[in-house]
Amino acid sequence: MLWTSIIMLSILGTVIFARYVLHADVFGYDEIVLIDSFWMYFIGASYAMYDGTHVKADILARLFSTHIQALMKVAAGIFQTGINIIFNVFALNMILRSIETQAVTSSWNIPFLFPQMSILIGFTLMSFYLLVYTLRDIDSYLRIIGKGSK
Repeated sequence: MLWTSIIMLSILGTVIFARYVLHADVFGYDEIVLIDSFWMYFIGASYAMYDGTHVKADILARLFSTHIQALMKVAAGIFQTGINIIFNVFALNMILRSIETQAVTSSWNIPFLFPQMSILIGFTLMSFYLLVYTLRDIDSYLRIIGKGSK
């Protein structure tokens, strides 16, 4: 994430300098910025998933007992993991299609495979972290149930 941010700021700084100081255009910078932003967003999303700082709306769960909160966490984790795995399949199909068609960008002829790989890697990392956290939440839920039956 740090490197993609540095690259993005450097490119945009160069473009601004070239445009307003040198009165010149930088050809095709938008393709590189777009590819860089794909990597920044998807690696950032997977890091947020790892760190547990992704956006979530859990205010409703706080109205219920600890038991129900834990159950809702497990259900949400299973649902999110399933959806993320579906997105992984979509991302893989998109990459396979890109390899098949050998699609490239219009200015620099950069293969679409490069920005699309960020999608697959990002969703794969998110799915992994979701799976790990869901298994942790299932374990916590089973412990809560175990304490309640004693």
